[in-house]
Amino acid sequence: MGSQNRGSIVTSNAQQGSPRGLVTRAAQLDTGTLPAQIHEFLEEAIIHGDLEPGTRLRPDKIAAEYGVSRIPVREALSSLQEAGWVDIRPRYGVYVRARNRTELRELFEARAGIEAEIARLAATRRAAEDIADLQSIVDQTKKAAQRNDVDRLSQASVAFNACIRRAAHNSVLESVSLSLEKRARFYFSPIAGLLGSDWVDNQGKLVALLAAGHIDAAGASARQHIIKTGEAVWLLLGAESFSD
Repeated sequence: MGSQNRGSIVTSNAQQGSPRGLVTRAAQLDTGTLPAQIHEFLEEAIIHGDLEPGTRLRPDKIAAEYGVSRIPVREALSSLQEAGWVDIRPRYGVYVRARNRTELRELFEARAGIEAEIARLAATRRAAEDIADLQSIVDQTKKAAQRNDVDRLSQASVAFNACIRRAAHNSVLESVSLSLEKRARFYFSPIAGLLGSDWVDNQGKLVALLAAGHIDAAGASARQHIIKTGEAVWLLLGAESFSD
């Protein structure tokens, strides 16, 4: 789902462009946290698919787009490399990292276990308002699915997962889960519109299990959902999407 009009701050094959939202977000920059904010904006563009794997990021053009010096841009690119989002190649430039089959498999294996435990905890610790919030998100998801609104579906999925993490009341698992979810979105964002509606139904089933306090069943449901999603992503991305 990469943007078709990508502006001027990056170079990818024959196209030059600015990923969606970076120009408008530039006005929101706080000079006290420039590197962190530029990191966040570029990270989201990579995860969402606006900056596709193999895209070259040019620090001078990013700096010009934001109206800042190259120093915070270089710091942001360095932190993106440490986080595993870009590759910095001496004398060649900075490139958005490629997708990797091994990471995809290991990522969804890890998520299956983490999300299962979060669901188990949420089934024991959820409050009435947590269930109400989750049901509201499910309703929004169904409406987005009926309209085939992929952006809204992705936003609703993120909100749903965040709500379950809050209901589990475990800050360590919450942090790990969020990190893994970001990495997973890097893989499934390009094909989110092809995943079908099964996962929408799974959300409703999981909410019912959480509301009823069915601990083991909630954990099993969350685990199975992640496993099936990983298998679907593997098939839908296709061999040409991977570097290995």
